[in-house]
Amino acid sequence: MRQRARAATLGALLLAGCNSLDVVNPNAPDAARALADPLAIEQVAAGTLRTWFNTYDGMEGGGPLNTMAQAYSASWNNYNMNFYSSIDPDGTRNTRAFKNDLASAERTTMIAYWEGYYSVISSAVDVLTAIRKNNLVIGTAANTRRAEAVSELMRGAALSGIALNYDKGYVIDENTDLAKLEYRNRKQVRDAAVAALTSAATIAAANTFTTPAGWTNGTAYSNTQIAAIARTIAAMTLAYYPRTPEENNTVDWGAVAQLAAGGISAGNSKFDFVFTGDGCSSWCHDILYWFNAFDGGRVSTRVAALIDPATQRHPYPDGGNRQPNSADRRMGDGSFGPDDPEFFGYFGTVPKTARAGTDFVYSRAEIFRPARGMYHQSNIGHIRYDRSGEQSPNGIYGGFGPAPVITRHVNDLVWAEAELRRSGGSLATAANLINATRVDRGGLSPATAAEGQASLLQKLVYEQEVELLGLGPIPFYQRRRVAGGLLAGTPREMPVPAKELGVKGDAFYTFGGTGAASSPTPP
Repeated sequence: MRQRARAATLGALLLAGCNSLDVVNPNAPDAARALADPLAIEQVAAGTLRTWFNTYDGMEGGGPLNTMAQAYSASWNNYNMNFYSSIDPDGTRNTRAFKNDLASAERTTMIAYWEGYYSVISSAVDVLTAIRKNNLVIGTAANTRRAEAVSELMRGAALSGIALNYDKGYVIDENTDLAKLEYRNRKQVRDAAVAALTSAATIAAANTFTTPAGWTNGTAYSNTQIAAIARTIAAMTLAYYPRTPEENNTVDWGAVAQLAAGGISAGNSKFDFVFTGDGCSSWCHDILYWFNAFDGGRVSTRVAALIDPATQRHPYPDGGNRQPNSADRRMGDGSFGPDDPEFFGYFGTVPKTARAGTDFVYSRAEIFRPARGMYHQSNIGHIRYDRSGEQSPNGIYGGFGPAPVITRHVNDLVWAEAELRRSGGSLATAANLINATRVDRGGLSPATAAEGQASLLQKLVYEQEVELLGLGPIPFYQRRRVAGGLLAGTPREMPVPAKELGVKGDAFYTFGGTGAASSPTPP
């Protein structure tokens, strides 16, 4: 099992708890002065990006969700992955609910997103308050609007994270009276997220600016790109919100199509939303650190069998699976790495050939403890974002370097689904969007409008299974809303963390196992 020191996250917020405790903070007596300092406020705006990135791509929440979705597999109990992804002996049911009580070690899974996203919201609201209510100018009008747009973007993205993960939460902006906070149901939080993201896109589109590269530790974004990112996250929020296939049928797919059509894959200026890791000192694409290292985690045999059903069996068979020979060039023959006996001996790989896959690697090594369930094992690893080509500790394997958090293809696939599901949608547009990965990356036969909606949906789901891997918790959101997705008993959302419930004097509750998998669909 891989070991490293974890980057410290921002201090626990539990923002609602702050209004329940009548405590003076002697460490921050000059908050009003800080909110009047243009340089300080600009730094706070920049910091919202880092906090959101570390939360969205963090393993505390994302590790269990990815393994519960049977997208990745790991029997390590780091981040409670083994606990929440273990299944019953016949392989048909996940019997473990979220352990939402103060005495449980497994409660941390529910805390990470809550504290992380409300930390983002707290900082974003500080910036918006300074600009919108206190009329603060950050040097120039362009710099002021830049800080406002980014803060509104991150407030919306954080609200999206609450809406996608929890049954309810708080909707907070610069006008909120923190002494009178009340829960809003997940649908209300979702709608507030989309409204904030739409506002961010409007502000960005109306002003000319470029974010400093240091705000994402390596990549600068223009105002038009910030607007496109906001629209893509808004489209994702609507599309990935459903907890069940039935809820998926009620999505406003027309709105999703409209948003995605202005997103990061639209027009001639397609791009990925990229952050750069620094070895997890301050910037950590944690999910890729774990799962693009094929001694840390593997691709679930469920996904591997979709890509090459002839060689990859699901569940994992006695003796393991054979070397792949997939028509999809993202898998290819699974070969990988330099011609180095020590490398192959350690990783159990096959020396790289002309048919090496771009995204996946074959390894003979069974890295997980058999006593924890052989169904965790897989012979396929994910190496799409390992630019070193040899699991170098100076690359993703060590938490270093640039990697997308949201790719242009995420927008393509959300957009394609919207075209397939909305009234009057274009099958031709959907086919072209699917082919951006199916053909251009996979080398597979093109999807066409002539094959009809049902066939295109099948091809779309396949692309989603391959393309969403490694991109935060998206595979979980994808699996819970499709027929035959998550195993029975798997929680489909998180409860408000016990720590927050305790501060407010509310009863503890949870989802999954033998109880309800999620809250009822809000009206």
